[in-house]
Amino acid sequence: MQGGFAGPEPQYANSAIQTLEEYRSLFKRAKSGQLCGDISPDYLYYYQNAVPKILNEKDARTPIIIVLRNPIDRAYSNYLHHVNDGREKLGFEDALIAEEERRAANWTWGWRYVDAGLYAEQVKAYTDNFERVLLLLFEEDIATGQATEKVLDFLNLPFLPEIPTDIHANVSGYPKNRMLHQVTTRVAWDDLIIRKIKNALKMSPFHAVTRRIYRKILEVNLKKEQMTSQTRLMLKEQFQDDVTLLEEYTGLPVRKYWMDFR
Repeated sequence: MQGGFAGPEPQYANSAIQTLEEYRSLFKRAKSGQLCGDISPDYLYYYQNAVPKILNEKDARTPIIIVLRNPIDRAYSNYLHHVNDGREKLGFEDALIAEEERRAANWTWGWRYVDAGLYAEQVKAYTDNFERVLLLLFEEDIATGQATEKVLDFLNLPFLPEIPTDIHANVSGYPKNRMLHQVTTRVAWDDLIIRKIKNALKMSPFHAVTRRIYRKILEVNLKKEQMTSQTRLMLKEQFQDDVTLLEEYTGLPVRKYWMDFR
């Protein structure tokens, strides 16, 4: 959505698709009449850039699906994802303190742990400008498996005879063995290597098994740690007004599922 990003490994952010032709090329393998889309969380954060571009290149009838998670849990999960990748070197509280400095230096949205969770204006930009917007809550829909039927109904697609069981959540946490973690994540972050491996494995009958083994190695080598109650309370105070505004804008039952804000 923007350019000239700084921070760890900025080449991944700065290599984003820039033209409609490039974007369409991502779907060149789609069959005629097949419904296509993409999952891009940065569209929500960079709504001031994204909304006009979508309206210019598509129209207001473009279906939009937005998944929202308790912003406190989202912030910590986002942080752990970067720890998992070996890119976040600070503790969680120190990373929160460093957020404004990183933002001023134009680090990407993923490093803005608090700012990215201020959903109200982000969501309103889409509900104000698009005719078809499906709002889902992670805790109500994704965690319970209800999202599949809601999405299919929203897109006017037939229901599946069986709900897929191979859906997985990204694994994150603090590495127990840093050397093992660096080996697995550094290979994963080498775009050229990982693409070659993925393309080769997809042609193999062992693709699914290999993928499960890789995830298991990562999961076993990661340990979960809860944020402190003091940090959680501090984040609640930072998000409180925005959650109230989000509820007012959307009518979503956020307080029912985001217990911090009851």
